[in-house]
Amino acid sequence: MIHTTLPDLPPRPETNANVEFRRRFYARWGKENAVICGQSTWAEYATMTQTLSIKMAWRGRERYRLKHREISVDDENYLILNEGSSYGSVLKAPRPAWTFAVFMRPGIQREVHASRQTALEPALEQSTRRAEGGDFSEHLRRHDGLVSPRLRHICDAVLDGERSEEWLEEQLLLLLDAMFRAAAIDRRAAHRLARAKPSTRVELARRLRLAADYIESCYDEAIGLDDMAEVACLSRFHFVRYFSALFGVTPHAYLVRRRAAVARRLMHGGMLDAEIVALQTGFGSRASLRRALKRAD
Repeated sequence: MIHTTLPDLPPRPETNANVEFRRRFYARWGKENAVICGQSTWAEYATMTQTLSIKMAWRGRERYRLKHREISVDDENYLILNEGSSYGSVLKAPRPAWTFAVFMRPGIQREVHASRQTALEPALEQSTRRAEGGDFSEHLRRHDGLVSPRLRHICDAVLDGERSEEWLEEQLLLLLDAMFRAAAIDRRAAHRLARAKPSTRVELARRLRLAADYIESCYDEAIGLDDMAEVACLSRFHFVRYFSALFGVTPHAYLVRRRAAVARRLMHGGMLDAEIVALQTGFGSRASLRRALKRAD
């Protein structure tokens, strides 16, 4: 299933015009691979339990409402949400913004996970071997050289008119392989937390990434060290210490870099009023924005 316009779904009201589309849409939804790609100044989708999915957005922000938190996706990142996750989303932008989401058919993750754990020769002899695939960590990821190129290739092909279900299945198998490789890099990153006990590194990394998600999603708000540490459920001391070890910068530096990256994008996109850019990115003033961009050069 491939859509290059945003589907007319709840919470928008049911009408005579959309009732037949919704019937056909839900007859297939959640049972097969799907791509949703389109642009709008506003789009909202009610909370549903979904299959494994991966999200992108550009020229605007799309906010996903998860069970215990909200996460914003924009030009700098993408988001993976596991099969069985329940969430809704809202896209709002002053000009048409793009949203792109891939939804994978049930079972495809376990198939790829099992194949990756098996050498090719035994796999040829034991083609029926099955294994449970581990869930992905649900956190924002900066665009990278593994997953992002696969996502952009699928997006570009879909917008260029590709509609083959066989093609989509092949692309999602390759995408999942890239996602597993990126997840392995994420897990190795936890080894940077050398001062923590090995048994607690995974949980510590998870908490620190929750704080990073908070910074990525709320950079335009007045957030401070106490707010970040509270999201991670850590003391200020431990939070600063281990956040710096995992990400290579202090929490404040991470926040400033995020704000500066968004400010540059806005200015390159034609928003030249530095005072407005400073307010929209959390710097508060033209002078603070100028100092941050100068330090980033």
